[in-house]
Amino acid sequence: MRKFGQHPILYILTILFVFAAAVIWWSGQARPASGVQAAAKVIPLEIEVFAAPYSEEMAQAVFEQDPAVENFLQQREHAFIQAVPLSEGESRRWAACAVDSCAHILYYNFEDKGTIEGVVNLRSGQAIDLWQDRGARPLASTNNLRAALEIAAADQRVTDVLGEISADDLMMVPMNIWLLDDDCLNDWCVDLTFHDPVGSGKIFHVTVNMEQQAVARTFYTRGRPARPYRDITPQRNAFSDGCHEGEGWAVCWQMTAHDGVEFYDAQYDEKTVFSTAKIGQVEVWYPSWPGGYRDEIGFSASVPPYFDTELEEFDGGFTISQLFTEFARWPNCICCYRYEQIMSFYEDGTFEARFVSHGPGCDDLSIYQPMWRFDLDLDDPNGDEVWVWETDQWREAEAEEELELILDRNLSPEGQKVATFDGDLHYRWSYIPSDPLGLDEAKMFLLRWQELEGENPILTGPANTFQPPRQWIDGDAVSGENVVLWYVPLLKTKKGGPWFCMPEPGEEGTPCEAVLRVNPAEELPTAEEVAEQLATIAADPSASPTPSPDQIASEDGDTDVASDEEAVEVAIEGDTIEDVILNAGCAACHVIGPIGDHGKVGPDLTGIAAVADSRVEGQSAREYLRSAILYPNDHIVADCPNGPCLADVMPDYYGERLSAGQLEDMISYLLNEEIAAEAAESEEADVPQTTPTQAAPLVAASDAQSGSQGINLFLVISYILIGLIVFVLGWLLGRRVKK
Repeated sequence: MRKFGQHPILYILTILFVFAAAVIWWSGQARPASGVQAAAKVIPLEIEVFAAPYSEEMAQAVFEQDPAVENFLQQREHAFIQAVPLSEGESRRWAACAVDSCAHILYYNFEDKGTIEGVVNLRSGQAIDLWQDRGARPLASTNNLRAALEIAAADQRVTDVLGEISADDLMMVPMNIWLLDDDCLNDWCVDLTFHDPVGSGKIFHVTVNMEQQAVARTFYTRGRPARPYRDITPQRNAFSDGCHEGEGWAVCWQMTAHDGVEFYDAQYDEKTVFSTAKIGQVEVWYPSWPGGYRDEIGFSASVPPYFDTELEEFDGGFTISQLFTEFARWPNCICCYRYEQIMSFYEDGTFEARFVSHGPGCDDLSIYQPMWRFDLDLDDPNGDEVWVWETDQWREAEAEEELELILDRNLSPEGQKVATFDGDLHYRWSYIPSDPLGLDEAKMFLLRWQELEGENPILTGPANTFQPPRQWIDGDAVSGENVVLWYVPLLKTKKGGPWFCMPEPGEEGTPCEAVLRVNPAEELPTAEEVAEQLATIAADPSASPTPSPDQIASEDGDTDVASDEEAVEVAIEGDTIEDVILNAGCAACHVIGPIGDHGKVGPDLTGIAAVADSRVEGQSAREYLRSAILYPNDHIVADCPNGPCLADVMPDYYGERLSAGQLEDMISYLLNEEIAAEAAESEEADVPQTTPTQAAPLVAASDAQSGSQGINLFLVISYILIGLIVFVLGWLLGRRVKK
């Protein structure tokens, strides 16, 4: 008989068997346990795969071989962005699309700005639609990454810091970025992110203007230390499509390429409530740039689905939720995004649309703006009436309009702003605030359904302008028509304790959350009934559902700083004044001696002590700084690092966030002339220059501590097990040979 070493096939099979078993074991350990809550059942849904014979190259070829498309593209300078499958809900508006047969095609139009879009049927091999959207800006895709990298690699500012760069050096996927004080407000621009090669843990951003073929800006955002815990899972782009019936409801949902989960054909008691509900984008605003990302969620978006779609049944209703995560090692990453899209349905006919940002984001101060779109269709698409509460009465919304849900502090006696109905089917729409300071905002847009206004895949528009949907408000009649409602909450991070919406995710949970509650209601009250309700509230103000002034920040900023004895609802914490300044987010925008980074949005405050007393006639340096911190829009200086200084960038909530003592300590710190002297000495000191050979590994220190350790341990254990088993089998077979 041959010895074990003379049986190579047996040897190889043994190794493969053991290694596969180890991988399966590791995956089981890495997957989070299926959560079962009290009085609730969580059902992870099976992953489904697009079934059509699809490839991006095939979709592009089918589209471009159409004579009309070919002629159209030849007359315009364009760049192919991507081609993605259409969900069943999205494809229904094209009669030629069967289930799992169509794809959406996207190009950027350099001549006219905006996008060139179309739809192809992959089974029939035909282009079935073609259109332009001059208000749209495409996401960054792998098809344009090489061009963006070549532009960046030719810029001296980039090579001085990073040396040679490649796609493998990128810290995050390329992102659709905008800058408020630059042409990147309206142009199509892409953000490339890299680890700071000197090992500071910060992120080096390179903003590339794809239209001008030039680098628009480079800047840093701050890093984070490694967290003591982490979330591990081998799943990526995990999601499922499905339908569910229960508690009187019937609803279906399907993942889209970049509009999140699309919920469609929602019926209650066999009457349609809405035909579709989805999130077109999540616009993120950072005052420290000043700018942000036009994030998209979906299977081909900047923030893809992560973990299975979950259906949770509970007493009286059910919830469908989907998590989207940009980076696998959350929260042990420097700049990553973790969003959650949730819809809940209740037995009384109420439904809720929720959005959660779990953080952490790219800097301390930020605003998250998810853009929900609801195609209402109460009972049927036409004849839906829309009414708006205004001052002391309900009025019919005759034309398209934009509403403030919070800032005007004007809600109906029941706490609602919008009412919709069709016949005897009535619904009221309410924003449910969760911000203890009352600083969050929310908007609603009332539109009439029109082609190419969001029923098809939604592309983001020019930044910080709520486009879409603001560009579609054009005076169309809305009430009595096919009504579309857009809901956009503005969730503001507030670093301090007790933690709320903190940009550092913690085990205790610190998310930004927005809830839109839509509940069935009776007919609108008569004028006499409204007058009686208002009289009751006037006699007892606590009966009003409208947030009180101590819950919502004053619109004119006329707030006094809290005394040390008074409770500060979400105080800015810190053991030292430097900690308070950092936690307040000042260093995200300003340089103050050794604190902060150069080149951000705000002016350098290192030498403010020398000029503060001359800024406003009649004000001392201390008086000026106090006023500038509390009322920033009253004290805008002319020049900032990237151009003229801008209004509405610096937060105006420090009167609520800082105690009197903290404010005075901050002013004293700014007036300390030793800070300027120390900063000057630091600039004169010899600082090692960054060269390409000094570049840090692609995985940041925090990532290496969190993600690689577990994987390396797995490999070590696997190899040890393989070695032991092979040794034992060989020894046993060897003994058998001797016998």
